[in-house]
Amino acid sequence: MSDRPIRTESIMSSLTTGAGVAIITGLIGYILSTLLGLSEDLKSIAVGVFVLIGSLIVTYAKQRLGTFSEDRGKRYMNERTGIITVFRNLEDCKKDMKIEFEKASHIRLLLQIGRREFGDGEPSYFWSLAREKKRPGTQIKILRGSEKSPFLSKERAKFRGNPIELWQEDLRRLAKQIDMLKAVFHIQIEVREHYEPYLWRIFLFDDIAYVSAYLHPSDNDSKTVVYKLQKSENSLFVVFNKYFEYLWQKYEPLSNPQPPTEDEIKKWSTWV
Repeated sequence: MSDRPIRTESIMSSLTTGAGVAIITGLIGYILSTLLGLSEDLKSIAVGVFVLIGSLIVTYAKQRLGTFSEDRGKRYMNERTGIITVFRNLEDCKKDMKIEFEKASHIRLLLQIGRREFGDGEPSYFWSLAREKKRPGTQIKILRGSEKSPFLSKERAKFRGNPIELWQEDLRRLAKQIDMLKAVFHIQIEVREHYEPYLWRIFLFDDIAYVSAYLHPSDNDSKTVVYKLQKSENSLFVVFNKYFEYLWQKYEPLSNPQPPTEDEIKKWSTWV
């Protein structure tokens, strides 16, 4: 549906309001200047001044009303969902996430290949920051895609137009980067491999979460918005936090987690 009729109606409303304000303020200026006994030239100036003041007052009032409405909408969104900011894409919130990563003591990451988060072939988000997470009590948990995951299989790679060797190398590189953080820099990191499909990318930093969905066949990093959530009674943060903990328990090594069945793969294949 076109929004042209709505825009036309809005423009006409603004023009009508402006004309009404100009007429009313002009009349007030004319009446006052007449009562004061001003000359015709001064009356014209007075009328113009009153029209200008009236227009400025209306413009200021509209701006304040729009700001109030926007702020009220943000407060409502925060209270009902916990969403405090919406970023255009992953790169747009990189700086913000790095600040939260530096401050956080309890970090939980749900990754697939982890190329942007801990890659060494391109500037990574958290690699250099993770080397400094030596403060006592700091806990880092990472769920990463397994090389055995059917959602990272040769068939899936072909479907996506990617060489399977590239995926496998990226997965091995992520493992090496994490092992280096543990062995060389002595960072306390727990890692578990998962077989989950491409549904959500989740970053949890204490009581703040950044989440984005895999909505597109490719380039989700640049195409998909990222929601910043703050923990509260009604916040979606609670759901994503529980979801991460559910997956963490699900892929506990002693539980011997199994890859999805063929039926499960077919069910979720449209998300890959």
